[in-house]
Amino acid sequence: MEAIVTDPLKNQAETTTGSRSRMYSVIAEMFRYPDELFRRQAKSGELEQALRRLTDNLPYPFEWRDTEKTGIRALAGAPDEEIEVEFIRLFEAGPGSPPIPMLEGLYREDRQAIFRELILFYNHFGLSYAEGSMEDRPDHLCYQMEFLHFLTFKELTALQNDRDVFPYLRAEQDFLERHPLVWINLLLENFRRLEKKLPRPEDVCLEVFRFYESAFQLTCRFLTMDRHYIQTLLAR
Repeated sequence: MEAIVTDPLKNQAETTTGSRSRMYSVIAEMFRYPDELFRRQAKSGELEQALRRLTDNLPYPFEWRDTEKTGIRALAGAPDEEIEVEFIRLFEAGPGSPPIPMLEGLYREDRQAIFRELILFYNHFGLSYAEGSMEDRPDHLCYQMEFLHFLTFKELTALQNDRDVFPYLRAEQDFLERHPLVWINLLLENFRRLEKKLPRPEDVCLEVFRFYESAFQLTCRFLTMDRHYIQTLLAR
């Protein structure tokens, strides 16, 4: 996770826009493969602290739910190896596709059309795309969150330079409504259905389940609230 320190922000509008942008980046990090750095940040509480600083500075009230508070802390009690194994089992492995794919095209019809539209979005804003690993697929949740981080960063840059921010706000709204907000709740529902069918508790790492359920829930709420906030700005 990157440090949450950027160029000095001069006013409240820049601070809140910067927090929105960093939220998208941190969310993307939460759903990547949990490498050593991420595990250390999650276990030490650094991840929770970063999220709390950001949510405290959003331009709308964001109250943490009790399940989110306990869930984001859950990895502190999980062995490193089990975090990695459970992540692979849930999100990357499995016959045909993993139990909980973080890929939009596996929740909707016509994945190729979704690919084409996503690549058009990315290319329109000057981002080249070449398909690589699963995480690099254009419909992967991490990729979509990084794109929203990019759009909100461009919005912040326009704000700092007294340029029109509305093209970026419109793009953010359009992207949210056409992509992550269409399928993120389906992903969360899929996760909860799997949770109800868990084998014996000793056969799984429950701390990992608690963490990712909370992360998905927090993400769903943030995306919904941010879309509503963007709508209010565009309606002015």
